[in-house]
Amino acid sequence: MSKINQTPTQRIEKDGQEFLRVTMSGRDYDLPFKVLSGKKVAFLDISGQVSLNEAAADDIVDLLLEAGVEFDTILNPVAKSNALAHAIALRWNKAKGTDISKTVVARKNGDGNRIQAVYRSVTTPRDQVMSLTDDDAEYIRGKRILVVDDVYGGGGTTKGLMELADKAGATVAAHAVIAVEAGVQLPEGIFYLFTLPLGE
Repeated sequence: MSKINQTPTQRIEKDGQEFLRVTMSGRDYDLPFKVLSGKKVAFLDISGQVSLNEAAADDIVDLLLEAGVEFDTILNPVAKSNALAHAIALRWNKAKGTDISKTVVARKNGDGNRIQAVYRSVTTPRDQVMSLTDDDAEYIRGKRILVVDDVYGGGGTTKGLMELADKAGATVAAHAVIAVEAGVQLPEGIFYLFTLPLGE
């Protein structure tokens, strides 16, 4: 069953534009509605968003702790989810007394690496390759992995990450994202904070 923490959201209008106001860790963030792939959706862009990433990490870690999840390190796709994964790792170490000193980033190409997965994301609707370096594949072998990303949409990126973890001999303990797109079929056991609704 998917887990959600019921993060408060509200549609608002400012200066003639529609936004989704999201309250995470007691702070408000206004996400603009934009047209992507022919659909008007609330747009979450976490690149360079220090406060937003920190607030989301607070709430994601609370959700994982409440559910009793246990993991040894984090796997995320390059590059915009790096800051989110880092923030989650720091909070997890503090809450659990663990020492996650390294997270693993799946790279967007093969580069001769043995562990590869072909995937297709919503934002880039063509086949792409993600891979793990040999060192990263060895690092996660036998470990429990938390898969982290910003948004769950079509599921292509997630499937690629799961395939990399499996090929490297790791176990996916949980999958956490900040938001999921409205109307998509969610995988079993995904943790998320809120849904990105479609616009009118």
